[in-house]
Amino acid sequence: MNRETMLMHFGRTQTPGPANPPIVRASTVLHDTVQSYRETKAARDTNDRVLSYGRRGTTTAHELSAALCALEEAEACFLFPTGVAAIAGGLMPYLASGDHLLVVDTIFPATRSFCDTVLARYGVEIDYIPWNTTDLSEYVKPNTRLVLTESPASQSYEVMDLPALCKNAHDHGLIVAADNTYGSSWLYRPLQLGCDVSIIAGTKYIGGHADSMMGAVAARGPAVDALRKHTATTGQTISPDDAYACIRGLRTLGLRMERHGENGLALAQWFQGRCEVSQVLHPGLPDHPGAGIWARDASGTNGLLTVDFCDWFDAERFVDHLQLFSIGSSWGGFESLAMPCTPDNGRAFGSDAGARAMIRFHAGLEHVDDLIADLEQSFCNA
Repeated sequence: MNRETMLMHFGRTQTPGPANPPIVRASTVLHDTVQSYRETKAARDTNDRVLSYGRRGTTTAHELSAALCALEEAEACFLFPTGVAAIAGGLMPYLASGDHLLVVDTIFPATRSFCDTVLARYGVEIDYIPWNTTDLSEYVKPNTRLVLTESPASQSYEVMDLPALCKNAHDHGLIVAADNTYGSSWLYRPLQLGCDVSIIAGTKYIGGHADSMMGAVAARGPAVDALRKHTATTGQTISPDDAYACIRGLRTLGLRMERHGENGLALAQWFQGRCEVSQVLHPGLPDHPGAGIWARDASGTNGLLTVDFCDWFDAERFVDHLQLFSIGSSWGGFESLAMPCTPDNGRAFGSDAGARAMIRFHAGLEHVDDLIADLEQSFCNA
C-alpha cells in the first residue's frame, strides 16, 4: 500500500464508527477481575498498545505511535510531550555515567544544550564531530556508546552520508540515533539508512498546525528494549488531545510536505537572484554541500531555508517589514516564518563566516507568488 493511502487509514476503527480515533482521556483503567488486571500488566511489557494506565498512554496515543512506527518502518515508537523531551528520551536509555557520546557538531542548539548540561552533569563525556564524518576511528574511545546525528543540519542543512556513517559506527559496536525532524517520517527514514533510533519533534510537520506539542522516538533491533523500559520508567507520554491533533495532522502530511517543499525551493532560488544576498542555504540547491547525497537518500525537501545577506544590508529591518512572514520560534506549521539565526554559534567546526547572523525562513502553505510579493515589498521598504 502506498504511504499516501496509509495516511488516510491510520487508526481506523470498525464500522460503523468514526473516521478518526476518538479522544480517550483516562488515568485509571478498570478491571472486573484480579486476573484481568495481572494479565494486562504482564502484557504491557511487550505490547505497547495495551490500555493499562494513563501514564502509558490511552488508545488515542497508541494509534499515533502505531502510525509513526509504520511510517518510520520501525519495530516500536514511543511518544513524548515535546521534541526536546524526545531527544532526552532517545539518548538516556543507552548512556550511563562514564560513557562517551559522539554528537554531530551541526546539531540543533537545544540538543547541544541538553548534552552539555544535563548529560555532562551526570557524567557522560561528550565530543563533537564534523558533519561530513564517515569514519569514526579517530573519535571512538573504549567507552563510546552512541553517535547522535542530524541531517540535514539544524539551520545550515549540511547533509550527512548516513549509510556510510552507520556502517562504520556499527563496525565499532555503536548505536546510531538521528534527529529526523526535518524529514518528519515522510521525506527521510533514517532507520532504513542504517540508524537504530529516529527522533522527531512532531510539534513541527506531524502536527502541522502550530497548535500541538509532541515528540516521538522510533527504534529497531536491540535498541527497542532499553527504550521501552526507560520510557515507561520515566513516565513519558503525551496528552490525548495532542495525540488526536497529530493524527489529524498526519492525514494531510504528504500534501503539506509537497507544498512546503515547492515553496521553500522556489524562495531559495528567488533569493539567489537578489543583489542583497550573499548565500542561500537549502539542500535542494545544486551547489549545497551534500545535495547529491540528499537527492539519493530522501524524497524531497521541506519549507526551510537560511539566507546570508550582504554585510551592507540591514537584514533585521527587512524582516520587520515583512507582512506574510511572521517572527516566531519553531516551524513546520501552515504559516510562513522568518527569524534571525547564527548557525555557527557554539560549533567546534564552524565555517569561515564564524558566528555570522543570518535569517532562517520557513515557507508556509500560502501561494508562492504572494510570498515573493511580500519579500519584494520588504526589500523596497527596508
